[in-house]
Amino acid sequence: MTHDADDRAHRPDPEPGRDSETDVQPGDTPPAAGQVSAPQGHDEHGPRRATPWVWLVAIGVVVVLAAAYFVGYGIGLFD
Repeated sequence: MTHDADDRAHRPDPEPGRDSETDVQPGDTPPAAGQVSAPQGHDEHGPRRATPWVWLVAIGVVVVLAAAYFVGYGIGLFD
């Protein structure tokens, strides 16, 4: 993106007391800092490969047991 005369015409007037667009006055938010280059202590890995399958099987077992209960109740097994 180039900063030509047309681009400057659409920008609001700078704040009073500022010398340039990159000048940071006391109390202003400074420009964004670069990323942290130091290691952060440990690697973050996702869950173990089996964990989602354990949850899916557990939910499946509950669903099948609930369905069996309602079918059994419907055909009169619990009378």
